[in-house]
Amino acid sequence: MIRRRQAIEKACLEAFTSPIEIARPKNLTSPVVFASPHSGDIYPDALLEASAQPLHILRRNEDAFVNELFGKVTDYGAPLLRARFPRCFVDVNRAPDELPRRWRPGNTLSTARAEMGLGVIPTMISEKQAIYRRNPRASAVTPRLNKLYFPYHQALQNLIDEAHTQFGHALVIDCHSMPGFTAQGSRRSDVILGDRYGVSCQPETLALVDQLFSTRGYSVTRNYPYAGGYVASHYGRPMEDVEVVQIEINRDLYLNPVTLVRKRGYAKLAGDIQYFIKELTSSYDRRLPQAAE
Repeated sequence: MIRRRQAIEKACLEAFTSPIEIARPKNLTSPVVFASPHSGDIYPDALLEASAQPLHILRRNEDAFVNELFGKVTDYGAPLLRARFPRCFVDVNRAPDELPRRWRPGNTLSTARAEMGLGVIPTMISEKQAIYRRNPRASAVTPRLNKLYFPYHQALQNLIDEAHTQFGHALVIDCHSMPGFTAQGSRRSDVILGDRYGVSCQPETLALVDQLFSTRGYSVTRNYPYAGGYVASHYGRPMEDVEVVQIEINRDLYLNPVTLVRKRGYAKLAGDIQYFIKELTSSYDRRLPQAAE
């Protein structure tokens, strides 16, 4: 049984020969870096074999088509990074040590989220849906982090450094999608912006992002229930001229939650996001000289 689980784990990792994808502009003309950590859509047969859930359930944790919605960023001089592996296998918007106690050296203290199976190596889709028939062993943690997690974060850090070196400033737009409705059945806002309650970016930057979506008629709220994850908390250092804004797009705008097929609204949303990209890259560029004065 142990050998079989080891073989499945090895087959999963081998399926991700290129764990990340970076779309680069011909010329870097903007300090904005776009990232999509949860749009990975490669589900190896070995993962499906080990899973307690069918593919369509596993994909509920995926930010389906988010990398495509933001795919025009290179036309405006900005790069786009995305993970190719699914969030249910490794979640790069968690800290690398956000693991349950059974996987931590000496059973040291962990977070409640990790204990629930929602850490960096998830074992649950939700509180009631287990990903695996038999959970991975602790020995699976380091290979997954080394092969998938750390390459993603190294690539993100490199893109931030490139922007900061060239422009003296960098802004990460961490792109996500969210379920359209709460568990109680009420519809969420069209867009939720997260800045860790004012910590990961300057107020003017968040106001600019808010305005660009509001101008197109979208309802926008901030920080609840999504204030930003590890990317925002780890990289957002506005006093060092590195800012992060997390964007959650309501899937009800563009995606059938059952079939995961694009809805009619997809084309309009894609056009509005292209407007957002164009205006953000140009507006954020223009504010830099003013900030330096």
